[in-house]
Amino acid sequence: MNKMSSDEPRTSRSRDIVLGAAFGLVIGGGLDLLLGDSGWGLVIGILLGAILGYFVKIPLPLMEYPGYVVRRMVISAFLFLVILFLSQWLLNQELEPAYLYLVAALPAIPGLFLASSIGLAISQLDELQRRIQLEAISGVWDLVYILTVAGDCRDRMAACLEKEIPFYAADCI
Repeated sequence: MNKMSSDEPRTSRSRDIVLGAAFGLVIGGGLDLLLGDSGWGLVIGILLGAILGYFVKIPLPLMEYPGYVVRRMVISAFLFLVILFLSQWLLNQELEPAYLYLVAALPAIPGLFLASSIGLAISQLDELQRRIQLEAISGVWDLVYILTVAGDCRDRMAACLEKEIPFYAADCI
């Protein structure tokens, strides 16, 4: 018999292949730019990613959510992304100023639905898993800040640091 040992993590082969293909899609986007937008980069990336996913075992998560919670999160995330891209496209069109505010605020509606879905998912976990998830979510805000706000402050901080004594450079923050 070919049984899995208790030390080996549980995996799902089909999920590993799909995750590998998704990773390959990202790599394929870069390959497609290098190959001149022919579409072959995406195909090669997806195939390489699927092969990588077949050979690399990704353990199944220890925290499992009920099916309705997962469906609600996936649907709300999909709606959020679709409406976000739609509003970005509409903002690039020539609209009247009154409509610009409405279009800019449009992604907030599915964003609230997504936030409530994540809250529902976290409420379904036990105490330790809930604490782990909340710590992970609170840590993500640092990354979001660095990627969005800190880039705009870089020039001002560099100018301030040029005038400062290096020992007291924390005054510029």
